[in-house]
Amino acid sequence: MLQATGIEKNYGELHILKGVDLQISAAEIISIVGSSGAGKTTLLQILGTLDKPTKGKLFIEGKNPFELNEKALAHFRNQRLGFVFQFHQLLPEFTAQENIAIPAMIGGKNQTDALKAALHLLDRFGLAKRAQHKPEALSGGEQQRIAVARALINDPALVFADEPSGNLDTENANALHELFFQLREEMKQSFVIVTHNAEFAQMADRSLQMKDGQFV
Repeated sequence: MLQATGIEKNYGELHILKGVDLQISAAEIISIVGSSGAGKTTLLQILGTLDKPTKGKLFIEGKNPFELNEKALAHFRNQRLGFVFQFHQLLPEFTAQENIAIPAMIGGKNQTDALKAALHLLDRFGLAKRAQHKPEALSGGEQQRIAVARALINDPALVFADEPSGNLDTENANALHELFFQLREEMKQSFVIVTHNAEFAQMADRSLQMKDGQFV
């Protein structure tokens, strides 16, 4: 599914990643833990093709995404990868349904079909009644579930999540963690999740610890 070999990232004299190797199988949930500054988010951005490594190789579904031109890479990212961030990053002027549908429309799906698919996900997440609400009218837990639905709209192979429950209370955090496992069973996606939540980290199929730009 994903294979990263010798991933390094330097900013001038600052070495953020120091030769990271990682292999991820289909339908696998991996947690990455470590102190601030360990390189977790930088690694996630490279695995998600949002940033390029200084050195090393990355293959996703047998393809090196960094060999694609910018337009092709953007299309690959839109179709095969999903992203969830600590702060939901929903667009405030759009409804929950529209926010979820946007990546599908960017990917070429017509508006009617995209909105229909978004409504299906809202129903799956128990939020169908909130479809026409804008983010400001939603609770923190609802906003983050909308963000997860948006990440899933194009049925990606891999979902990357950076502290997805970091801004939630315990009840909503636990509900979100359970959702990831349900989705893995139902939709067979792989998840790579950076988290400070020790309990959730241990629930993952594998929990990897980063220190000083390397796995330890």
